[in-house]
Amino acid sequence: MDDLENRYEEFSRIKEILFGEEFQSLESRLAALRSELMAVVENQVKTLEEKLKTQEEAFEQQLKEIKQQLAGQGEKSDVLNQRIQTAFDELKTLTEQVSQQNVQNREALLSLKQELTESLKKLDDAKVDKTEIAELFGLMIRKLK
Repeated sequence: MDDLENRYEEFSRIKEILFGEEFQSLESRLAALRSELMAVVENQVKTLEEKLKTQEEAFEQQLKEIKQQLAGQGEKSDVLNQRIQTAFDELKTLTEQVSQQNVQNREALLSLKQELTESLKKLDDAKVDKTEIAELFGLMIRKLK
């Protein structure tokens, strides 16, 4: 292994002698490219963060508007529910009144029917039979003669 290590060191020295300046130049170019790449990446990250922040603010604004709309719709819904309940209560009251009026009308109709029946019965009872009237007239004529 000593031999292998020695050869590697020799090779590294030869490489340094032959290509040393080029490697340094290459390394300095690579360092410049790395820093340029890092600047581009940082710029892109910054731009992306700004876009995300802008979108987040827009989303929060839309969410706020939707919440306000929902609150408004909730209030309208409550008002409509109150109106429906009031209308339902009024309808219930009217239905009860109509039902009571129907009962009263039935009672009045039955009473009137009963009165008319009694009146007709009285009229029938008070009605004189035509044959009886004829007999009475006949008797009166005989007595008058």
